[in-house]
Amino acid sequence: MTTGDPRRKALVVGASGLVGGNLLERLARDQAWDVVTLSRRAPSEHEGVSHLAVDLLDAEQCRRAAPALADVTHIFFCARSVEPNYVIKLDSNRLIVENLLDALLPVAKRLRHVQIIHGMKWYGSNLGPYRTPAKESHPRLPGPNFYYEQLDALIKRQEGQAWTWSTLRPHFICGVSVGSPSNPLSTLGAYAAILKELGRPLDFPGEQGAFEAALNITDVRLLTEAMEWAATEPRCANEAFNIVNGDTFRWRDVWSMLADHFGMQAGGVKPMKLRAFMADKEPVWASIVRKHGLRSGRMDDIADWAFADVMFVGAWEQTASVVKAHRYGFNGMVDTEEMLIDILTQYRALRLLP
Repeated sequence: MTTGDPRRKALVVGASGLVGGNLLERLARDQAWDVVTLSRRAPSEHEGVSHLAVDLLDAEQCRRAAPALADVTHIFFCARSVEPNYVIKLDSNRLIVENLLDALLPVAKRLRHVQIIHGMKWYGSNLGPYRTPAKESHPRLPGPNFYYEQLDALIKRQEGQAWTWSTLRPHFICGVSVGSPSNPLSTLGAYAAILKELGRPLDFPGEQGAFEAALNITDVRLLTEAMEWAATEPRCANEAFNIVNGDTFRWRDVWSMLADHFGMQAGGVKPMKLRAFMADKEPVWASIVRKHGLRSGRMDDIADWAFADVMFVGAWEQTASVVKAHRYGFNGMVDTEEMLIDILTQYRALRLLP
């Protein structure tokens, strides 16, 4: 914070999730920030951080909460409306942005910046092969996309205002989070633990094309660093940035390394729908929890199998350019192979995975 700069107050929306929780950890350590959180489920407690429990789909709840948030300077929107089986609907995800902004903007007179976290679905990464490496300048795809709806709602409300916006686009965000199961590495670790308990090798559950496709991935620690940068760097006003680790990997090239970490033999490519395969595996997970003294209770707390089916289905390149972020001054990069083992080791140390 520069000399004479008024103190910043961050509102972290969705602070109980993977991104919001890790951003909260980052900002709570920094004396430059006051922090308040907003979500339906309370995040982990931090000294000096207050929390409001609000259902963003309820416009009246948002209006009632607004006076307590009137002094925020920065809004970090990390929330999503996700229904069972990893269904993400367009209307509800537009409404959670509109409801919050329509409640806050009339009272938040100190507001300087609003940031929304999006991702590679902006480019259609979930639909099939797309233009790669994806660049922020590429045109939107035809058809509905809840990211487009959210950003359009934000831009419409920002027109003529003094505050600015930014949006960051990571891909398959990896990090340590408790109670946030839509997470590549906690889900992968639970999958490995169950196969190991069943005496099976670590088979790759997707198609051969997914095993061999070039991918980008994002360390949540890199992402939160970029989030703070984009929200406070004037040049980033009203801009979008891809934020990925900066290297490229293929599951085929790291699968043996992952198997070694889990103390398993690397298996072959054996496509399966994990949501169906895991439907009766809760007793297996309970046995693993007892055997290893894990903190994880239900399997659903650590792994989202519908999310895993989405993650392993993409038999096409999924890469993004980070040239724009580098040109604007953010040069952070992460070695993906090192990150995979580091985060899995953290899960083990926390007794969340065996």
